[in-house]
Amino acid sequence: MQPADIIRDLAFLAVEKDLAARFELPSEILLPLVFSLRFGGDWSYALGDRRSISVMKKTSVYDEETKMGASVEEIYLLVNPQIIESEGSVRRLEKCGDQPARLIVERPYRVRARADRILKMTVDPLAGEIRVGDVGITEIRFEGSPAYGLAHELEHLEKREIGGKRLSELRFV
Repeated sequence: MQPADIIRDLAFLAVEKDLAARFELPSEILLPLVFSLRFGGDWSYALGDRRSISVMKKTSVYDEETKMGASVEEIYLLVNPQIIESEGSVRRLEKCGDQPARLIVERPYRVRARADRILKMTVDPLAGEIRVGDVGITEIRFEGSPAYGLAHELEHLEKREIGGKRLSELRFV
């Protein structure tokens, strides 16, 4: 690794660290947001009465004229979240933690959630930008993948077993 790379990486880490102060939140509350950015996926954190969840929504934007595009990620951080309404049922495959294989689980298709705070991080690899802001609301609706992710991560926070059918219960046709 070159010295310029190390300096750039350290500066990036410093900005990540400063997010907690910027939004007047304990630094550990931001761990799910940072993990979603660094490793992808949805994450949760809980210690005592401090709980947070990050859920990711990906949208591919493509310009037919320039033949250029990007997968823009919107990562939402919900502080002390709860689902207050859910709708529908979707069966999907999920892999979590130390499970040896994915499970077939049921998740809501739409959810309405309430949280003490909601932050939104938008990552645009084509523009080379990461934007973070407080959305200024305490209720939000998710549909599809972010809804599944929120329901899954809430199970972790509530220390419930992630349950479902085994992958081997599917049949090849």
